[in-house]
Amino acid sequence: DAPQCAVHPDRSAPMHPRHEYVLTLAGSAIPDAARLPEGLALRTVDPADLMPLADLMLDAYRNTIDYEGEAMADAVAEVQRHFSSAAEEPALLRPSVLLATGATLQCACLVQPWPLRRCPLVAYVVCRPASKRRGLASIALARSLRLLQQHGCGEVRAVITEGNVPSERLFSRAGFRRLAVA
Repeated sequence: DAPQCAVHPDRSAPMHPRHEYVLTLAGSAIPDAARLPEGLALRTVDPADLMPLADLMLDAYRNTIDYEGEAMADAVAEVQRHFSSAAEEPALLRPSVLLATGATLQCACLVQPWPLRRCPLVAYVVCRPASKRRGLASIALARSLRLLQQHGCGEVRAVITEGNVPSERLFSRAGFRRLAVA
């Protein structure tokens, strides 16, 4: 089963089907990220980022195919779950990165363990609506993938909602391939 990858934790089934994607990291040439735009800082995620990450996540999901009426409390709970899962494998917190302008988070790529698949999961790549179409998601994802590769991970997975064309394109450009339904 795919992990719960929506902000709302109490939904038993998503509104749209989701598909699993995989990228083999061993021996792969991870695409270079574009140059970081002026004024943005790239850093790893820290548990102190709980509230800013929840705010970013909710802002990123609102008015998208993945938004299912979540509120701030749902986003906070989801980010807390992310930090809890990363606590099981602390090395996976390092590949979770964010891009910020000062104290304002613009984009994040959150990686966590996926015990069922015995590999990391890119659980979220989220950008503020005002920061979309600037290549920030590509930068964050590429940095996370490089860190996973340096950590010795053989593969990484993602779960994408069918019809989320921006995510499908982002992950396809990074070399992910959609797995056939068994």
